[in-house]
Formats: sequence, C-alpha cells, structure tokens
Amino acid sequence: MKNNNRTNNKTKTPNGKPFPAVVFLPATGYWLPATKRLFMKNRRNNPGFTLIELLVVIAIVMLLVSILVPALARAKMLAKIAKTHAELRVITLAIEMYKHEQNDLIPPTRFSCSSRTAYDLPVELLRYLHGGRKNDVDIVQMPDPFTPSECYKYRAVGPAIVNESTIIPDAATLWIPDGFPNTDADTGKYYSDRKTSPVRYAVYSMGPNPQSEKFDIPGRLPIPGKYWLKNASESGVIVHFEDNTGQVRMSP
Repeated sequence: MKNNNRTNNKTKTPNGKPFPAVVFLPATGYWLPATKRLFMKNRRNNPGFTLIELLVVIAIVMLLVSILVPALARAKMLAKIAKTHAELRVITLAIEMYKHEQNDLIPPTRFSCSSRTAYDLPVELLRYLHGGRKNDVDIVQMPDPFTPSECYKYRAVGPAIVNESTIIPDAATLWIPDGFPNTDADTGKYYSDRKTSPVRYAVYSMGPNPQSEKFDIPGRLPIPGKYWLKNASESGVIVHFEDNTGQVRMSP
C-alpha cells in the first residue's frame, strides 16, 4: 500500500489531477510521454529572444559605447596633463636646488647638435633627477608623456652651450610678450640678458601635437599664452617658468 501511494504521487500533476503516462499528438501521429509533451508546451510558452529584441540590445550597447569612448579619451588626456604638470614641478624644484648651491645661477641652455636634441634638460640637474645615456651623451631621463621618445625641454636666457663644449654668452633667448605677466599680447621681444628679462627660464612639454599649426613661430615658444594648452581637446604646450622675482608660474 505504501508503494502504491508513492506511485500515485508521481503520476499526479501539480493541480492534483491524474498524470497520463502517454498522450497522442494528432499533428505528428505519434504517442509521446506526457513529460515530453509538457516540456514542449513550456518551450512554446517561453520562447527565446527574437531578432528584433537582439537588434534593440545591440543598438543600446553601441549607443553606450559611443557615449563612453569620448569620455574615456578625455579622461586619459586629463591624466596626461596632470602627470605633465607634476613632473614639470619636480624639474623646477631641481632647478631651485641647483640655484641654491650655485649662488642663484641657473643652468645654461643647450642647442641642437649632432648628439643632442634641441633644448634638452640641463645635465647639471643629474644629481637631482634620473639620468641616462643617449647618443653617447648624458641626459636627464624624463620622457614627455605625450612624446615618450623625447624628454621635456628647457630654455633660459643667458649663455648657451653648443656641441657640448662651446659656451656662447647671451646666445640663449626667450621671447616675452609685452605687458608681462599678461602673456596674451601678440607683440613682444627676445631677451638674452638675465638682469633685464622678465622670465629667467622655462621648462615645458610640446603637448599632444608637437607639429601643430598653432606653433606658427616655433622660436617664440613657450611663454606666449596663445601657444598654451588650454583645453584637453586642443593642442598646445604645457609650461612652468620662473619670472625675475623668483615666482614660478605655469600654464593652465
């Protein structure tokens, strides 16, 4: 009797009605187990995604991607700008330490030659910054985040070193806009005398596009404000510089 009850429980549907062992499907002409019939019925009542639903999902994903990709690109650019400002600040601190040890003198500018790129960072700062070797000469190894194959640049008024050995007095110049510290004027002039120049030195990055048409007169870089990077979607230089009062200023 106990076994019969167990069998009866198994042959009852959830609503308590007897569960037939097999059922006849007129459309097929076959007798099928009742469990298979219920499975097929449930499958018909719960179909998968339709083609239209899949297309809608794909369209939503593509819309989200189109929104997020520009935002991620902008965030990446802002991160590079922040890193550049931080590293330029480190360089200016190294220059301050050099000045403190050299009776307020600043390192000379180095011009382009066969073994060195134009306006390399001063090797005099190697005792404060990470160094390396390039083209058989010592260099300050601080790559520009926008152009990792090159380092930051340095320009100062006063003496210049050419070919690693020739020192030319007052050969290094900076173009300073009229009305400094306002840097927006289109007029200005070159200074080579440290005593009269409104700016003593500048360290800078060429920014996202070193070949930008914005740099119409490269020799005037980097002090004029029209050359500065002021928006993450534009080109321009990022610069830190010291005026003749000893205050370090920077671009946006």
